Amino acid sequence: MKKILILALGLILTSGAYAQREETLFNQTRLDLTGFWFSDSHNFTFLEDDTEYFTGGNFAFEFGRSLMVGWAWQRMKDSYPLANENGVYDLRHRGLLIAYAPTTTKVIHPYLSAVVGGGRIDFDDNSTFSRDRVFVLQPAVGLEVNVFRWFRLGAEGGYRLVSDVNGGGLQNSDVSKPFAQLQLRFGYSWGSTWW
Repeated sequence: MKKILILALGLILTSGAYAQREETLFNQTRLDLTGFWFSDSHNFTFLEDDTEYFTGGNFAFEFGRSLMVGWAWQRMKDSYPLANENGVYDLRHRGLLIAYAPTTTKVIHPYLSAVVGGGRIDFDDNSTFSRDRVFVLQPAVGLEVNVFRWFRLGAEGGYRLVSDVNGGGLQNSDVSKPFAQLQLRFGYSWGSTWW
């Protein structure tokens, strides 16, 4: 009886080794955690007759050496005058970052990203201060250069779409504008294994 139990247990354990592996969406695309990146972002937005400088950054986890998921933030460096010249406004936003960089093993490769989330516009007309909550969608496309294994340099262009603007005499179209962006990305991509 003891021999039959050991033989049955052995057959059960070895049958798993010969079983065909079930295919799923995620075991085909290899979305293993493969790296971590922090970016210092310098954004130039083209408003009316001037260019406004935004500063910010993001951090992201890299999956499958191509997909980045993380958190991004940006804010105007200086306040911008309102159209009626009776005050200034300041835009800042943050949200989910999703980026795709195919062929990251090449020195120069494409980089596509989108930031989606909430933000705010602070209005100051020299006598009162008010705040307006807004929604921001910021898609971008560009190129990234692998300078060192731990440092990448990215240049992107895109469009910042701002909605729900309700204060200071501004409309959505007054703050929804194209931009150019430079990113200094620091981190490490270790590939499919931790070592």
